[in-house]
This record gives sequence, C-alpha cells and structure tokens, in this order.
Amino acid sequence: MAMARNKDDKLRIGIIGLGIGQAHIKGYRKVPNVEIVALCDVNEERAQNAAREFHLNEATVYTDYRAMLDKANLDAVSVGLPNYLHRAVTIDCLNAGIHVLCEKPLAMNAKEAQKIVEAAAINKRKCMVGQVSRFRSDSQYLKQLVSSGELGRPYYSHTGWLRKRGIPGYGGWFTTKEQSGGGPLIDIGVHLLDMAWWLCGCPNPITASGVTYAEFGPRGKGLGNWSADKEPEGTFNVEDLAVALIRFENGLTINLEVSWAIHSNKSHQWCQVFGTEGGCDWGEEPAIHRELHGASVSGKIDIGKGDPWQNEMQHFVDCILHNRTPDPDAVQGVTMMKMLDAIYKSAETGREVLIK
Repeated sequence: MAMARNKDDKLRIGIIGLGIGQAHIKGYRKVPNVEIVALCDVNEERAQNAAREFHLNEATVYTDYRAMLDKANLDAVSVGLPNYLHRAVTIDCLNAGIHVLCEKPLAMNAKEAQKIVEAAAINKRKCMVGQVSRFRSDSQYLKQLVSSGELGRPYYSHTGWLRKRGIPGYGGWFTTKEQSGGGPLIDIGVHLLDMAWWLCGCPNPITASGVTYAEFGPRGKGLGNWSADKEPEGTFNVEDLAVALIRFENGLTINLEVSWAIHSNKSHQWCQVFGTEGGCDWGEEPAIHRELHGASVSGKIDIGKGDPWQNEMQHFVDCILHNRTPDPDAVQGVTMMKMLDAIYKSAETGREVLIK
C-alpha cells in the first residue's frame, strides 16, 4: 500500500467496476493530488476502453481485484460493483490497508454493512458511501440553510423518485433479489431517502412502515433505456414500486415514494422539507418557502448542480489527506440499511417495524 508522505505526493487511486466507476473517473480527474493508477473489471475490454477513453495511459488494467490489491500499491479505491459484491470487496480492500469509497447502498443489509464498519475501524481506514446527490451545489446550499435554523425545526419531509418507465437490466442483477437486495427502493430510493434524512440532520430512525408492489416487471413491462434487454427474460423477483413512512426519535417523519415503472404523465424526483419557520424543495426546481410580514413567499434557487462527482471525489480525498470523517461514512451507511431493511420487512409482514 502506498501512502502520500508529503504535500507533493499524489494519492494512488484504483477503480473497481467500470460501469458507475466511469463517473468516478471523471470526478477524480478534476481533483488535485490524485493519480488513477489501476482499473479493474471482469470485462477486460470495458476496462481497456475506459483507459483509452479517459487517456489513463499509465493505469494498469486488471480483471481480478485481488491481483490489483496485491500489485498496484494503492492508497484508495472506488468500488462500483453490483450490490451483492460490496461487502466482500470493500472489506478486502480495507484489510489491505486501503481507503474505500463504496457506491450506494453500502451493502445488501445492515448486518453486512456493520461488518464493513468493523473492518474500517480495525484497519484505521476511511470508508465513504457514494451518495453523490449530497454533493450537488443546490444540495449543499439547502443543507446549509436547514442546518443554520433558517427554516426552524424540520418535522416532515415528502420525497421520492417516480420513474414512468425505468426498469434497468431486466433479468440481470438489478432485478434479481439475491444480487441486488431489492428493486427501486434499494436502487434509487436510497438516494431520495438519504437526501431527506441528510437535509434534516440525520436523526435516529425508530420505526418504518412500507408497502411494495410488482405490477410491471413480472409482465415484462416498464423497461428503461439503460442496460435493458429488448426482449425481457430471466429473473424478476423484486418490487417495481415502494412507499414508506419512517419515524425518527426527534419527531421527524419522512414519506418516501419510489418506482421503476408506473402509469404517469412524467418521471420526476423531488424532496420537500417542511420546517416550523419555512420549507424548501430539492430536485427539478429547487426553492425556498417562508412567511414574510404575514404572507407566504417563495423563491427559486438558481445556482445549478455544479459537478457533484468532482465534489464527491474531492471530499473523499480531503478526508484521507486531512484525517477527517467522510460524510457519509460507513456508520451512516449502516443506519441507511437499517431503514431499508425495516421497510422491506414491514412490506412482507404488513406491520410497522421497530428499528433498533
């Protein structure tokens, strides 16, 4: 393992998984003090293509991440693999003395995620969860606004991502519960639940109620344009719509709706936070809502999204170089998995579930 020894050293970065990993590459390339020295994917051609596309002429291509850990002399890695591989690969990297940025969700469930927390602590390495939406410029602005108390005490949030047609990779790992852990709830719902939870200060969850449906996928309908087969076949044993209500110990309630496919006039994602002194909207049209001299007033937030991938990678690198705790770290990843686990359990049992 290489470690930067002075301000002029560059962190040696490896990328495991060249699907979403390509977005990580784009982010790292804009961050000072880093060098991408290794790419790993079971599909060697995809890894070679990524090396050429991003002009990573000095990067070594691997098809086995263990070989990469042994030979590449890394400081940190990004893990962008299917959900069922997150735990084992992340722990192997941590045990090798390497810092890890693991794409969401951190693991398949809270028990797996806790194993990652333990490995990070034992090896004294950073483990960050890839929740890139936190690093949008408008997200950061709203976070500062809520944290400053401008909106009073947040007590309710309504958030969701309803795709009109967007089932990914039908018959592959996305739609196979044993490899994904679930459908849109754990795939894209984790983004919106995280946004609401984060904006409201990440309080401790205490109960969850959930309902799931599978009305499109079992009939081969609702396919998206990315990673989707022309003729759907193979396994689909996850939900394609989930709704949930999560209660928190500080009185906050989050209402979540998420789908891969639904009959609607459009696809949209949103996060509304309602506080005692004001509210805000995150998503397609960010805005702030307040009371001024007895009248309700609203204003749009026109600052754009910025480059969230660059911002995310910069945060990860800064945490390594300056010994800071990543936000979100693996501990937050465990809490997120506890919420998702409880929602799925509630959907199975038809009862509200306590989150311990």
